[in-house]
Amino acid sequence: MKKIKFVRIMLVAVLAFVFALVGCKGNKTDLEKVKDAGVINVGITIYDPMDYFAEDGETIIGFDADLANEFAEELGIRARFTLISWDEKVMELDGGYIDLIWNGMTASEELGKKIDFSTAYATNYQCVVVKKGNESGYNTSDDLKGKQVAVEKGSAGDTVISDIVTPNRVNAQLDALNEVKAGTSAAAVIDYTMAYSVVGKGEYTDLVIIAADKISFEQEVFAVGARQGSDIIKELNAFLAKKYKDGSLKVLAGKYGVAINDKAFE
Repeated sequence: MKKIKFVRIMLVAVLAFVFALVGCKGNKTDLEKVKDAGVINVGITIYDPMDYFAEDGETIIGFDADLANEFAEELGIRARFTLISWDEKVMELDGGYIDLIWNGMTASEELGKKIDFSTAYATNYQCVVVKKGNESGYNTSDDLKGKQVAVEKGSAGDTVISDIVTPNRVNAQLDALNEVKAGTSAAAVIDYTMAYSVVGKGEYTDLVIIAADKISFEQEVFAVGARQGSDIIKELNAFLAKKYKDGSLKVLAGKYGVAINDKAFE
């Protein structure tokens, strides 16, 4: 009986030790987890000039992609980019499939209730894109009423245009431009940062941006998103502040045509 009792005691002790190990592992912070894994998962969409494929068709480059790689290097790990559905970005984050959303994301008040934002490092606004030759028909936002307007589902463009028309919601901002190009939508509302980078160039030479003095929306700021309470944000903010102070953030912005939000670093 004493032997059986001793075995039971040992078994309980072993189980307690195992559960303690599991508990310790489960209590690791986000920063500890990514450092242990050696990789930080960054959720993106294809969004020129922030995150897009290089000429090899595999490597992700861009203003945000380059910054993400540099941040990962600073942590002693690497960045892994994951293409996500923009409308499901919060779910991807909360589910642990990604650690950060780093994709020219507008730091809206509504989104801020669900995730934590980094320093708002860049500025942006929504603009209207139409086919070349149709510009004269768009002088105020009222000219969008009654028209098919394409937007990325869940984007800032979706938010600002929904008060004017019921938009044609598509999966990506490039899809919105393709709607206009194909003639299935009269206009698209997308980030000016992206529009400036692609409209009037390459396969989008037949599209134009409506001047901001005709149709404009409020200025926005871009920030990186993390799970609420994530300690990665503190490290990221320190990284962004250092990049701004040494001037390398502005150099990178100049390379990709991005407007830095100087006020956030004052």
